[in-house]
Amino acid sequence: MAQILILDDEQPLLHALSMELRRNKHECLLAESGRQAFQILEQHSPDLAILDVQLPDVSGLEVLRRLRSDMPEVPVLMITAYGSVDSAVEAIKEGATDYLEKPLDLEELQLVVERELKNSRLRSEVEAYRRERQASSDDYEMVGASPAFEKVRKIAQQIVSVELARASELPTILLLGETGTGKDLLAHYIHYSSGLANRPFVSVNCAGLPRDLVESELFGHEKGAFTSAGNRKQGLFEVAQGGTVYLDEIGDMPYDLQAKLLNVIETHRVRRVGGTREHHVDVRIVAATNADLDLAVAEKRFRSDLYYRLKVLSVRLPPLRERPEDIPALAAHYFERCRRKYKKPELQLSQRLIAALKCWHWPGNIRELAHTIENLVLTSEGGRLALPSFAGGAPPPAPSEAHANAASAETLGADGALQAATGGLPFDFAHGDCTLEGVERQLITAALRYAGGNVSEVARILGVSRGALRHKLDKWSIA
Repeated sequence: MAQILILDDEQPLLHALSMELRRNKHECLLAESGRQAFQILEQHSPDLAILDVQLPDVSGLEVLRRLRSDMPEVPVLMITAYGSVDSAVEAIKEGATDYLEKPLDLEELQLVVERELKNSRLRSEVEAYRRERQASSDDYEMVGASPAFEKVRKIAQQIVSVELARASELPTILLLGETGTGKDLLAHYIHYSSGLANRPFVSVNCAGLPRDLVESELFGHEKGAFTSAGNRKQGLFEVAQGGTVYLDEIGDMPYDLQAKLLNVIETHRVRRVGGTREHHVDVRIVAATNADLDLAVAEKRFRSDLYYRLKVLSVRLPPLRERPEDIPALAAHYFERCRRKYKKPELQLSQRLIAALKCWHWPGNIRELAHTIENLVLTSEGGRLALPSFAGGAPPPAPSEAHANAASAETLGADGALQAATGGLPFDFAHGDCTLEGVERQLITAALRYAGGNVSEVARILGVSRGALRHKLDKWSIA
């Protein structure tokens, strides 16, 4: 079903067109003058417009120019009683997608309308694909055979095997896991291995968007909704029509927007910022976070109703330290990719290097492993791969220290940058505070000292949101 603006000063034709289009379940907005059409466009965002060229007040071409300026994505059909080649050419130059001559063949009109609506949907999909680069299939390959990872693979295969007629009928999915465990890859795998593979995949980083732009990016806005809103804009939910919206770092979504997101999931409708009309959206929701949402719900930072609505299907990705037997296969996978990328076919992955990689505790998980391999390939000389720095002058931490750092990493998602800079944090199990909370406090204090008190930099190093870090700083009265 689409919303169609019809502008013509002949009432009988206006109502005949409306009746014909309503047979295909379309909603029609009727205007008998250009000024009336302008008033309608102030309140509605049609999916298609049918405009008469000759009108008693404002030319249909003026209405066409307004549409092209405010809603360039809307296809426009022009109709004329004069068969004027000049007016048809001018309309096409102004951006009309087609024109028809009076008297109209209503069957032909239906065919043209359905064609243009289909083309409009295809253009929206192309825009979505421009936002999200479609990589080759091996970019989304799930590598690993450990028992911990096999559980994830089995759940993923069950998810992609579900077939329903509409994307919005598919269950919502919540991906949980530390930073770098592969949540993005799994989200892509689920989309491109399912029946939605040929539909848009739109990724939204809820932590990366400025606070005042989150709502506009997700739900769109109308012209004049705020100071910089010069034109109407579709939100990402509309752009992803028929496909998947991936909400990364959902735990950092502002609390006041969580209710609006819940409403979209429940009703499959969005209302643009500053708008009055609701737009139907048919999308599957996949969300991901490295935060403890149970804690966030308990502390009233995350809505419980949204949490339970998102976790219809919940998948926890294990950290790399829980699947060490997968390190050789993951290292070989990223090594081959980097060897091709940097055109170094002579390089070989030695067993000595594999052994060194298996000795590290990988606080940054798979992402850290991938970046380590890329660095080694890029800086290789003489056809040989050097050992990573932690396998040379900086050995892995002692067992007790590794355990403490791993516990902190599980809670905070630390990526190892701090430890590399400080040489590790010593913990005295006999006399010091070695509870998980105590280890966290020491790690954050050391990170603040390392970053010169820059809270944003500390959040980046530890792989947590600035809000989550500020909460812990306030909780422990750390300046």
